[in-house]
Amino acid sequence: MESNSRSYDKDKNLVKRRTKQHKSYTIDYMNYIPEAILFHILSFLPHRELIVMSLLSKRWKGIVASFFSVIPQNLNFNEVEMTRSILRKDIQLLQLPLTGNFASTRNYLQSLYQLIHAAREKSIQFVDQSFLLHSGCTINNLLLSFQFEAHEVFGYTRKINSWVKFAFENEIRELFLDFSAGQFYEASDLTELYELPHGSFAPKVLETLILNFCNFRSSSFQVFESLQRLSLVQVEIFDSSLAELASKSPLLQDVNLENCIIPENFLVSDEDITIKKLSVVNCETHVWPTYSIDLSTPCLLMLTILGSYFMTTHIRNATQLLDVFVGISEVHADHVQGEALGSLMTGSMHCQSLTLTTWSIQVLPTRNNSLERLPNAFNNLKHLCLAVGLAKQEFPGISCLLRSSPNLETLTLHMHEPEIVDWEEFQEDVLDIFDFEEQTYWETQNWIFNCLHNSLKEVVIHGFLGSINEMRLLQFLLEKARVLERISIISNLAKLILAGDPQQQIEHMQFQCQMFQMLLNFPKASTQARITLYRS
Repeated sequence: MESNSRSYDKDKNLVKRRTKQHKSYTIDYMNYIPEAILFHILSFLPHRELIVMSLLSKRWKGIVASFFSVIPQNLNFNEVEMTRSILRKDIQLLQLPLTGNFASTRNYLQSLYQLIHAAREKSIQFVDQSFLLHSGCTINNLLLSFQFEAHEVFGYTRKINSWVKFAFENEIRELFLDFSAGQFYEASDLTELYELPHGSFAPKVLETLILNFCNFRSSSFQVFESLQRLSLVQVEIFDSSLAELASKSPLLQDVNLENCIIPENFLVSDEDITIKKLSVVNCETHVWPTYSIDLSTPCLLMLTILGSYFMTTHIRNATQLLDVFVGISEVHADHVQGEALGSLMTGSMHCQSLTLTTWSIQVLPTRNNSLERLPNAFNNLKHLCLAVGLAKQEFPGISCLLRSSPNLETLTLHMHEPEIVDWEEFQEDVLDIFDFEEQTYWETQNWIFNCLHNSLKEVVIHGFLGSINEMRLLQFLLEKARVLERISIISNLAKLILAGDPQQQIEHMQFQCQMFQMLLNFPKASTQARITLYRS
């Protein structure tokens, strides 16, 4: 027995010595992989897998952190997507309640609520861990989309505040903060917005800042050293003006305001503002559903103004303008709005492309409009785009624009999308198309249209139905445009709802053929003019 025990101890010691020797000769090849190759391998992994890998050990945490410091990342933290991804696995464990069993249904809903809360907590922990690893690193693009609840009790708002502070205090090139939970409101309906943390932030490398559904205070920022693009959507702006933002952002080029509440004089300044693109869409002041514009923009290239009303509007020194889009939804107009539009058109006379909607077209030829007193005002205009219904009230405005654009090359008309109509009603509306003996508005125009004589080469009509006013305008253009090369017509006739009667379908096709044949038979001032009909 004693000899067996000694033999066992001897064998045991031998195994330990061999194991120790084996360990001493074991090589960890990961230590010998060059950092560049290791980082190249890590670059193929999704961001989520890298975060999981960082939890394996302190060594891997250091490797992942070093990788993030060398290779700038694109981070997308969308609460809805992350929570849904987690729930997709956990919700399968829930048992559906028995039909009509109140207790089972209540227990199911309670369990579901707990799962949602747990999934949100996991999402928050994931974001926390990601930001911890990216501290001090450059981030190319950060999207942070979390639902903001003004009266929540779980402390999520504190977490969001810490993330937003991280975003403004670290080196992030493009930042998108969205607290809307996918909801879109008119400016007048904005309430209980997320309040950005107060501070004295000075982002150094931030080039693009997009904010959605929050309050914005310029006083919380010292300077935007590299900011080139600022987009505010569903944002209430306090203690600021465009001029102040531009002074804090020496490289600012693109400003977009959409469904925002702005200070009354936000768009008023005596100083030159050197932005290149300005878009103001459906914004209001704290008091009025409109705003004043009085800006000097010597570098402005693109201007977009969409809204419900017009007030005092002056764009000064905009000598480099390329593209202007003005869309006002107001039905009625008065001389104040007419003068405001005329002033805007005068300030935009250097543009090369102009887009207007129905209201603007009807207001243009009013008695007080300065455009009527400036023939050839749009001397640089090459492309005119009009969103119209071609009602008779729009004809004087169209005529005014054609007279004011001596070098116009392309005219595009976007017809209003028709409502679903009955084929018989549509027939009654267009019967007069084939009777052109009556004198029309366009036949009485004795003005000199320089663009029709010298430059207009292309006409494009979207949503064409073949109404009498459409046909008469086309007849006028064909008879007057001497260098016209092509007319492209995108027809909406196919969108008319037929009752299913084969006879009606036959009549529909016959009408299309008659209409197109009439277009081909119109007299043409240009022998090169070609008409092409497309069905949408």
